Amino acid sequence: MSGVTRLIVVRHGNTFNAGDVILRVGSATDLPLTEKGLLQGAAAGRALRDSGYQVDEICYAPLLRTRQSAEGIGESFPDAVMRSEEFLTELNYGQDDGQPEADVVLRLGIAAMRERITPQITLDALREAGKAALNAWDAEAVLPVGWEFLSGRAANLPGQWRDFATRWAAEHPGGTVAAVTSNGIARFSRALLPDGQAPEGSLKLSTGAFGVYEYDGGCWRCVAWNVRPAL
Repeated sequence: MSGVTRLIVVRHGNTFNAGDVILRVGSATDLPLTEKGLLQGAAAGRALRDSGYQVDEICYAPLLRTRQSAEGIGESFPDAVMRSEEFLTELNYGQDDGQPEADVVLRLGIAAMRERITPQITLDALREAGKAALNAWDAEAVLPVGWEFLSGRAANLPGQWRDFATRWAAEHPGGTVAAVTSNGIARFSRALLPDGQAPEGSLKLSTGAFGVYEYDGGCWRCVAWNVRPAL
């Protein structure tokens, strides 16, 4: 599979077990992977190896969950260079970081509806507004009302992805790098694609899933997205 330069974007594995209270996990909430999450990292490595990829370098955000996932991938590529990459670090969700996801949904719903709240509005309606805001974030990287403080970081991420990919392609033509990150950062990798192109469906990556970008000297293209290997 030589001649084509590749960037593989990998989301870290699970940080919650079945039955756990799900939290909004940002950069301020440095959780370890669960047992299943550790298996997901190893499974991603095997899936890439079995697909014929030779990963030369594995970059990861300097958080425990991303480092552990990178180490799992590295089991299949023992010769790969391992290093941390700061821009891959998940967003800091401020007052929502580390809070129960149900509470975050409600707070974002209140923020979204703040100009239209009346005594008659129900909690269910506010929750639906919060869910819609998070769905837009997952599908189109549109920041919810209430997360405006993230606009600066979000504005910088497309350029950081392009710089990272351009540098890799220039320094390692025909090579493959895996970038292990979180969902909030992975979605901005679509900036590598020509205007008007994006992976089909949601920009969200499932835990333990990956997407593959290829560059043949012309432009980057996405050849796979949200591939979640079986355990």
